[in-house]
Amino acid sequence: MVGATAILLLVGIAKGVQADVSSEVKDIGVNILIVLPGRVEEGGSFNPNLGGQSYLRERDTERVKTLPGVLRAAPLTFTGGGVRAGENEAYPVTIAATPDWFAMHKSEIEEGQVFSPENSSQPVCVLGGVAKKALFPNESALGKKVKINGIDYTVVGSTKEREQSSGLFSMFGFQNVVYVPFDYVKQRRPDMQIDRIMIQYDVNAEPKALRASVDAALGERLDRQQYSVLTEEDLLGLVYKLMNILTWLVTGLTSIAIFVGGIGILTVMLMAVGERAREIGIRKACGAKNSEIFWQFLYESLIISTIGVVVGLGISLVVGWGLRAFTPIKPMFSWDVLLLAFAVSVGVGSLFGLLPAIRASRKDPIVALRYE
Repeated sequence: MVGATAILLLVGIAKGVQADVSSEVKDIGVNILIVLPGRVEEGGSFNPNLGGQSYLRERDTERVKTLPGVLRAAPLTFTGGGVRAGENEAYPVTIAATPDWFAMHKSEIEEGQVFSPENSSQPVCVLGGVAKKALFPNESALGKKVKINGIDYTVVGSTKEREQSSGLFSMFGFQNVVYVPFDYVKQRRPDMQIDRIMIQYDVNAEPKALRASVDAALGERLDRQQYSVLTEEDLLGLVYKLMNILTWLVTGLTSIAIFVGGIGILTVMLMAVGERAREIGIRKACGAKNSEIFWQFLYESLIISTIGVVVGLGISLVVGWGLRAFTPIKPMFSWDVLLLAFAVSVGVGSLFGLLPAIRASRKDPIVALRYE
């Protein structure tokens, strides 16, 4: 029971986290290349410098726009700080973006509109669904003032909150953002760095060839260690690598639970062999073979482990439902995970039932009949 519950809950939570993160990555958009301000080698891991100084500049964005196959290129800057509307506060990801970003990243607008070239030099903003709900839970945000880093911005639009935005990683997704105009922030902070360059390419362009072109164009000004160009597939590969680390951690934790469960079965069955010595002696005296005694006790351990698995499955499904209903954690239970839990738990029950079964089958019938 303990082993099956541990396998199902921990593996289910890990799969849910992976699906949550993958959903946020895919929410970036289609046919997108991402320029990061640090080097990420193929097969490598995240570079700690990705969150530090960026050497990307606006002229890099303009240079990329001229490449064949590129439809749009948009700089993004994380401006930091929180957002306040009256007594309500929120701490979304605040992004300075250009109108080109909204053209490549299709957001479903709940009210108003995104900012355009006409008002991109003004203090306006667009609220993501999660941020809007936190700042204006029971009223329209359109036309209201919010304060970001000490500056008043007018809300010109808000995006619709998706159902999955309540997931564990929704706080880092595009639902929990506030967009401010890149041009306006640049006017106030001329030395503002660019944290990402998002590139949308033509559907007929080959992504890897275009990535090489973008890499070469940026390499004319920058050192190759100062940037990376990734496709969505590359970004998901990095995510899945981190998820694999989580999976190994989960495997170690479940192994402990399974081992504890196996020791429990071993202890119970060894006690049963001692307590039922007379039964074993009588059966052998009546003609039972060693193999029949062996299979009797092994079957009993299998029955114990099977009952434990079934109970564990029930507990896991109930707990999983509770987590999905009342927490940001969204476990995913698939048939392969259910079969894995069943197979591993029954296998462990069988393995730890071997020693008691062997001991029972080798008991001397005369000695066993004398046992009180």
